Amino acid sequence: MLRNLGIFFLGIVFLVTISLTFSFIGTVMAQESEILSKITNDNKQGKHHDNDDDNDKLVVVSQINLKDTERNGLLKVVGVINGEDFVKTIPLDTLKETTKKLKVKFSMNKENEIVSAGKPDEFFVCAYHIKNTDTKINYYDKQGIIEYFDCNEGDIKSTTSPTQISLFKATSQVYNKTSTYYKMYSKPQVVSFATLANDNTTQATNDVSNLKMDIANSGDKDSSSDKPVKVKIIVPMEDRKDAKKIKVMAMLKGQIKSAIIDDVQKEFDKIGGYTIERTFAFDRNTDMGPIQIGDRFHACVIGQDLNPPEGSECEKRLIKHLDKTNALAAR
Repeated sequence: MLRNLGIFFLGIVFLVTISLTFSFIGTVMAQESEILSKITNDNKQGKHHDNDDDNDKLVVVSQINLKDTERNGLLKVVGVINGEDFVKTIPLDTLKETTKKLKVKFSMNKENEIVSAGKPDEFFVCAYHIKNTDTKINYYDKQGIIEYFDCNEGDIKSTTSPTQISLFKATSQVYNKTSTYYKMYSKPQVVSFATLANDNTTQATNDVSNLKMDIANSGDKDSSSDKPVKVKIIVPMEDRKDAKKIKVMAMLKGQIKSAIIDDVQKEFDKIGGYTIERTFAFDRNTDMGPIQIGDRFHACVIGQDLNPPEGSECEKRLIKHLDKTNALAAR
């Protein structure tokens, strides 16, 4: 009798444990689903929504590893896919510490006025962790601070099922390359703080002001906060002399700019050759702090006449100059 009673109670404990486990899993899944449904799409066109029917869409899913990511601030996820630009923001404080991965989906039409998607068209997605979202922070307080980020380029794998891409993988060296380049070439000035005496407020104020000037002028001839950073995209078209229309896109620290060349043949006549160039000026100050030496920028050239092999071709490079144009050949 006692044995049967013990088995009965063990059975109850087992059932309660299973019920609580499934309840916890369901809560976590529901939370992640809720977060994804609340992701803000800041695309200016306002064309893309995660709840759209994706059966006839081109879909790219970014798998973001959150294992070592602090749950403060937000993630800003930026992408250029199939000639379209996407920006999504994700508040991190709404995620539980148990959430180790996050999926961010980009959905778009397979065909637009520039190109029809196909394999192996190129695209890129970047994710920036913005820890402090206070836009009133002094420019100099963010000088020398490079927010953690990761970027990944990929090829469209399918036009009928989602293409996956990973960000914040432990093996990624994207952030390390930017950080290392900044430290090597920004050439910060060595400043003595011995004069910052408590009994000399005026001298201390002057020294802090001089320190800010040293930081602002280090690493380049002009690091002023209000001068834009220029990027020139070079598009060699010798192999596409019959092209009709292309789009040139560039992204730097979350800012995306583009230009459409509606009549490529007219452009060829204008420049007297087959190498098209477009220069974009990016605001030095961003919501992630100022653009700095070593920041990574991307460029894509998109056009139906670039096929084969790819209707979208993308390249990347680090910012090396703040006072003169940074060039990148995107084909």
